[in-house]
Amino acid sequence: MRVVEVSPEYLPGGRAVLDLGMVTYHVRGVSGLLPGETGDVLFLRQVHGGKVLVNPDPRDEGDGMILPADGPCPGIVTADCLPVFLASRHYCAAMHVGWRGVVAGIAAGMIEMYPEPPGLVILGNCICGECYRVGEDVRRKVVSASAGAAHPEGGVDLKLAVLAQMSASGLPPETGIVSIPECTMCEPDLFFSYRRNETKKRNYQWLEMNGPVLAGNGLHGNI
Repeated sequence: MRVVEVSPEYLPGGRAVLDLGMVTYHVRGVSGLLPGETGDVLFLRQVHGGKVLVNPDPRDEGDGMILPADGPCPGIVTADCLPVFLASRHYCAAMHVGWRGVVAGIAAGMIEMYPEPPGLVILGNCICGECYRVGEDVRRKVVSASAGAAHPEGGVDLKLAVLAQMSASGLPPETGIVSIPECTMCEPDLFFSYRRNETKKRNYQWLEMNGPVLAGNGLHGNI
C-alpha cells in the first residue's frame, strides 16, 4: 500500500482547493464557509458511530455515506476527527472517523459496502498521532480494532487505524491513497480543534467529482 502525502496551498484561514485530476478536494478551516458554496454538498448528522448510509438524505443520522458519482458532493464536518473520502468510476463516499468510529468498524464497513473497487482514497486533515493522547482503555480498544497496528505510545493514529481496517477488509493494493498531513491541533491559524480549546466551531471538507476515477487516475493533478 503506497500513501502519497500532499499539502494543499492554504489561503489564510485554512481555505484550500486541491486539484487531483478526476477529483477536487475542498477544505475550509477557521476562515469558515462563504454563502452558498456548499449548496451541492450533502452533510449527515454525524454521531461518532459506525453507520454507513447509501444515498442518504441531508442530515440523516450516520457517519458514512455512499453516493452516485453524478450526485451531490459528499461532505464531512470535523474538529479533530478524520475525514475520509473514496472515489471510483460510478460512486463516491465519505466518512467521519474518531476513535469511536474506529472501534465501531466504520472503515471496514465502508469497504464491505462500497459497490466497486475504489480508485482513490483521501485521508483529510485530522489530529495527528503525536497529539491525540488517550487513556489506555481507549488505546487498547483502538489497537484491537485496527488489526494490531502499532499506534504511538499513549495515543492513537486515526489514519493508521483507518488504513489498517480498510486493508484488512479488502481495499485493493492498487488503490491510490492521498494523505493531507497538516494536523488540526498543531495548526491554529488553519483549523479549529476541539482538543486544543474545546471549540464548538468546525472545519468543513468535501469531494467534488470531475470524472470517473480508476486506480491511479485520480492523482494526475497538482502533486
